[in-house]
Amino acid sequence: MKQVKYILTVGMAALLLFLSEGTLRAAEDIPQLPRFFLNGKPVTLTVQDLSGLGTRPLRLLVQRNNRKHKDELIQVYALGGSEGDDLRIEPAAPLPGMRVTLYKILHEKDGSRYLSMPTSVYFNEPGETLYQEEIGEFREAFFIVIFEKTDSSEKKDINIRYFEERVRKLSIESYKTNLLLSSLKLKMRDISISETEAFFERDVQLLVDRLIDPRRIFLIRIWKAAGKPT
Repeated sequence: MKQVKYILTVGMAALLLFLSEGTLRAAEDIPQLPRFFLNGKPVTLTVQDLSGLGTRPLRLLVQRNNRKHKDELIQVYALGGSEGDDLRIEPAAPLPGMRVTLYKILHEKDGSRYLSMPTSVYFNEPGETLYQEEIGEFREAFFIVIFEKTDSSEKKDINIRYFEERVRKLSIESYKTNLLLSSLKLKMRDISISETEAFFERDVQLLVDRLIDPRRIFLIRIWKAAGKPT
């Protein structure tokens, strides 16, 4: 009887060890929040509060997709920055066959909003990429860092192909939602073409649905902090 208990105990211990090692491996395969630096110094981001009525469309978007993927697919953070700061973002792909794409929404000082895709990098092997800029005049900015498992440098979602077709900068003319504040649509226009061209709308959920095997989407809001001392 003692021998049976011993075998069962050893077996349970081995099973727990196997499960814990599998959990650790799975955690290592999950893209982590990119490292952020301001003026050469690492900074810690805070979790963005989405509890207000005005953030309800974004909050429901996050909750809906996290339930669908049974994971924290979309995570929202915030960071204070000042005009003239040197901003550095270092996303790391933990797996081979992963694409890391960075989109930027800039809310300019005059109230204009623009969407662009500064970089999209495919990794044959795990590695890091770098995005760096000097923060100009702004009211607010958002960086969206998307990790997709594509297993091919030629396999690109339609959002990336749209921006790569030619270098695009889209003017975001307005945000729209429904009466329940449960959806979010962007009304946009390509500023490189005539103003007489028709505007187009895109539901943000559609943009998420177009992704290829997304592993993480990090949305980082840059709010305007006090300027540097002179």
